[in-house]
Order: sequence, then C-alpha cells, then structure tokens
Amino acid sequence: MPTYVIIGASRGIGLEIYLAEFVANGGRQNVHVLQADVVDDAAMKKAAENVSGIGNGAVDVLIHNASRQPHSTVHRGFFDYPDGGELDKDFLENFKANALGVVHSVNAFLPLLRKGSAKKIVVIGTSMGHLDFTWKLRIETGVAYGASKAAADLIVTKYAVLLEDENFIVTGLLPGLVDTSATAIDAPDEETIATLGRRMEKLKKANPNFDTTPMKLEAGVHQLLEAIQSLTPADNGTLKFAGGHKF
Repeated sequence: MPTYVIIGASRGIGLEIYLAEFVANGGRQNVHVLQADVVDDAAMKKAAENVSGIGNGAVDVLIHNASRQPHSTVHRGFFDYPDGGELDKDFLENFKANALGVVHSVNAFLPLLRKGSAKKIVVIGTSMGHLDFTWKLRIETGVAYGASKAAADLIVTKYAVLLEDENFIVTGLLPGLVDTSATAIDAPDEETIATLGRRMEKLKKANPNFDTTPMKLEAGVHQLLEAIQSLTPADNGTLKFAGGHKF
C-alpha cells in the first residue's frame, strides 16, 4: 500500500483527504497525525524524522495543501491596505507560508520520497495565482495571496526540473471551486462575500458555460485524489486542473 503524507490537514481539502484515507482504511492504525508549521524548517524536518520512524522510511506521495488565506486580507488589492507596512507584512507572511512552506515541506520529506516507489509531489494550487485566470478575468484583488501562490507554481517547476532525472512527478493541481466553509478558520465578512460575488460574475462573463456552483468538499477531494492517482511522468512540471471548473 502506498504511503501518503498530507501537509496541511487541519481543515478544508487536506482534512477531507485525511478523513477519506482514514475511512478507506477502516480507522486502522496506519493513519497518523503529526503537528508542524510549514514556516518552520526545523519543525518540518522533525516531522519527516517522525514519519520515517513510523513507517518503513519511505513515502510515495507528498500532497502539500498548507496555505495561508485569512478572509481579512486574502482579497485585498494593492490600494486596500492602510499603509505600506501592512502591505509588506501581508506579502511577507503569505510568501513564507505559501511559497517557502512548499520548499520546507519538499526538502524535509525528499529523502523519504526518494525511497518510495511512486515519487509523486503534488502542490495544491489556486486560480488566484494563475496568470491567465488573473488576466482574462481582470482580477485585481488578492494580490498578496495570489503572488505567493504564483511563486509556489514556479517552485513546483523548479523541483520538477531538479528531480526529473530521478523519475519524480512534481506537479501543481488546481482543485477548482470547492466549498471548504465547514472547516474554515473564520467566516467570510460582507466585503469578502461581495468580492467573491463579483468574481463569479466575471467568470460567467468570460465563460457563460462556467458552472459557478462550488463542489461539495467530498466530491472535490474525490476528484483530486483521482487526478493524483492518474499522474504520469508526462505530467512532471505541469500545473493542471483536477477536473471540472476550468475557466
């Protein structure tokens, strides 16, 4: 049975993947929960050390799902910050969590992944960091979050190049519109809801056939896992939609 490591399983998609794995295995003792912060390189290496001790020292699939996206700032534009200091703080905190967090995760678990058979590294991305999405829909908001996720996409490509000769498959996957509100850390405020509404209107204008109804969490995760299982060496270095909700 392949060994999966899910980074960022406290809520949303990552939590549902963990629960799906737990249920699929009948709640047996082969599902473990460890605590570590992706912005802390030493903590991630310690987590990898603990994983090595739990199993046979090998990991087949690493799914990096950790992300910083607080409702209070995630949809802000360049001119929506009270001052430059607040803008700098938000950009740096997003970059540390959403971009450097990928680096810390991959570096920590790479020795175990090299011992695995599947050699898959999957980073969950977002259309908010996608250049074509941003331009076609003229999305001027979400600047700090989007820039950090775009940086994460480039990091994925760099690892794909670095590990190509070792037969790794390193890819970014976009899950599409998935309703993760049930386990969100905070509820969206009126401004966030209005921003999302305007974005959905732009989606429908750009593609009248686009379904703006978010998928249920279970369905979105099932689709994501199917996409991960179907990855082949030809997918190395790509950024793909897991299926559906393409703009």
